[in-house]
Amino acid sequence: MGTDDAMSTKNEELERSIERQIVQRTWSRIHRLQVELVDARIVVHGCTSSYYVKQLALQGVLDVLGSADSVRVDLDIEVASIAPRATCGR
Repeated sequence: MGTDDAMSTKNEELERSIERQIVQRTWSRIHRLQVELVDARIVVHGCTSSYYVKQLALQGVLDVLGSADSVRVDLDIEVASIAPRATCGR
């Protein structure tokens, strides 16, 4: 396995770990959840019905990353007050 393959596998494992923690923290209340590692930042996509759940998603990311100040977190989570599955723009 080459260095690029090892790094790719490590990144995928990190993405899945963060996704699992978000699902656990939010009780699966983020619909169309997707976590990506892009350059040196974590991008979380999805939609939910409350800002509280969005905050829980951020806490889930921080649970996995710890105090890693070198990683930027971008939350691209849409908050829609009605039927998030129908209104989520993905």
